[in-house]
Amino acid sequence: MTRESDLFIEWENGAGEAFETARPLRFGPAASSSLEGFSVSESEGEEGGCRSLFCGTLWLDPPEARRRFVRALSAILIRYRRRMGIPRQGPFLVCGVGNENASADALGPRTVSRVLASDPAMREAGIPAVCAVRTGVPRDTGIDTADTVRALAGVSSAVLIVTVDSLCARSGSRLGTVAQITDCGLIPGSALRHSSGEISRRTMPCPVLSVGIPTVVRASALNAPLPGSASPSEGAEEDGPLFVSRADTDTMVTCYASLIAQAVNAAFTGNMPDGLMPSSSGA
Repeated sequence: MTRESDLFIEWENGAGEAFETARPLRFGPAASSSLEGFSVSESEGEEGGCRSLFCGTLWLDPPEARRRFVRALSAILIRYRRRMGIPRQGPFLVCGVGNENASADALGPRTVSRVLASDPAMREAGIPAVCAVRTGVPRDTGIDTADTVRALAGVSSAVLIVTVDSLCARSGSRLGTVAQITDCGLIPGSALRHSSGEISRRTMPCPVLSVGIPTVVRASALNAPLPGSASPSEGAEEDGPLFVSRADTDTMVTCYASLIAQAVNAAFTGNMPDGLMPSSSGA
């Protein structure tokens, strides 16, 4: 059974047709658990696993909820790193995928701008090697995003690629309310039907760990057609998919960019911000 998900690499339309070049991923039944007070859905497949951290509207919540989110996400990232057998010292390549000039697609670039990259002096002091880059988008760089990431991984000798990207939700209620983490990779832009190449263990020189927040939803997913009638957005879909985002997307993305960056820093450099000491259940 194909598991529906917000992750681009798993996205397919109602007829089961995959818009990305790779085949849809298949997962077993989801298991539910709790971490730092948040519900977590965990699914495993032949090519890796996927975890959904249901966090609600964090950008509207008090600081304590955000601190718990950072602890929970960093714990999940650490568990994935350990499961992959990745050495703690790296080098790690953190890639912010997306267009920083569009709020709904700016999660990756805004996150990376807050990730602690380590220079040679810091590495000599024992801080793990971390490289943080914004990949840009093909229409601005002229280079396929996957090719950019592959080249950067080679130059940095990365043992793990961490991508952060905005995702497409499967329902309006999931906009900004769930964080997804997977070691299966992703295909940026596949939901828009202009894929910029697969970023996964199969196509990169090292394993890939992807983190994302759904920031847009297809308009067709918001309008259930009446029996015997066409979907209200059917005409728009013929010309191209129409996507909708929240009115407060800019605030939402800025909040999550900060929180994800804190979690990445904690998981890969050990740099835990003040007030975010690891809990006793940390990985």
